[in-house]
Amino acid sequence: MNSRFGVLGSPIGHSLSPTLHTAIINRLGIDAVYEKFDVTAEAFPQFVAEHAEWEGFSLTMPLKQAARQLVVSECAVSTLAGAINTIVSRPDGWIGFNTDVWGAQQALAQHVDAVGESAVLLGAGSTARSMLVALSGLGIRSFTVMVRDTARVDDLVATASLLGVDTKFETIGASVQGDLLVNTLPGAVVLDDDAIDAIDAGALFDVVYDPWPTQLASEWVARGLPVVSGKWMLVWQALRQARLFYGGDVDEELPDEAIILTSMRASVGL
Repeated sequence: MNSRFGVLGSPIGHSLSPTLHTAIINRLGIDAVYEKFDVTAEAFPQFVAEHAEWEGFSLTMPLKQAARQLVVSECAVSTLAGAINTIVSRPDGWIGFNTDVWGAQQALAQHVDAVGESAVLLGAGSTARSMLVALSGLGIRSFTVMVRDTARVDDLVATASLLGVDTKFETIGASVQGDLLVNTLPGAVVLDDDAIDAIDAGALFDVVYDPWPTQLASEWVARGLPVVSGKWMLVWQALRQARLFYGGDVDEELPDEAIILTSMRASVGL
C-alpha cells in the first residue's frame, strides 16, 4: 500500500500544497499520494483518529493551534511560535513541527539583500507569531505590530518576551516606519488608502499569495520597492515538510534537493 499524506484546513480549496507535494513525489519516484481535506478545528481530532494509518499531514488555518492539543510532542520552534503546521506519525503518536518559520527565513534570504533591524508586522495571530520568530532569527530586534484590536495581543506578547525583542503595538492607520513590512492579515482584509500611505517600509513580505498581486504588493511595486510573495514561503516550508514526510529527518536534505526545488517552483509558476 502506498504512503498517504495530505493537507488539512478550512477552507482548503485554494491550497497549493497538493500541487507542490505531488511534484516532489513524482521527482523522488516514490509510491505515495498527497490529498487535501476540508477539516474544521472541531472535526480535527476525530478526522486524525480516523486516519491514523496516514503518515503525515500539513496543517493550515484554523488547525495550527488546535494541533498542539493532539500531538505527543512538538519541536522547539512550534513551542516558541505557538503553532504547528506539520504533523507526522510515529509509534508513540503524532509529532508536531513548524516549518513556516524556516520557510519565511529562506524566502527572505533569497529575495531581500538585507532585512534590516526593524519591522512592521501587520496582524497578531498565529502566523504573525511565526513571523516574529522567523524575523528575530534573521536579526530583527525591533517590531511595530499593527492590529485592529489591541486587546487581543497576549500570545504575541508572550512570544516576543521569550525572544527578547522590542515590540510596540499600534492600531491600523497609525503612521509607522520600519526596514521591512510583513503582512499576515487574511487576504480578505482590505486596508484603506490612508492606512497604506501611513506605512513607511523599505521592502514588503506578504504572506498572502492568493489572489496575487495583493493590495499591498501592488502599492510596493508602484513605490519601486522589493516585494516577496508568500508563495515563496509556501514552497520553502513545503520542502522542509518533504524532508519529514519522505526522508524522515527535517535537517537532512532530500536526494537531488536542488532539482526537487526547481520542480516545486515550476509547479506553482515561480
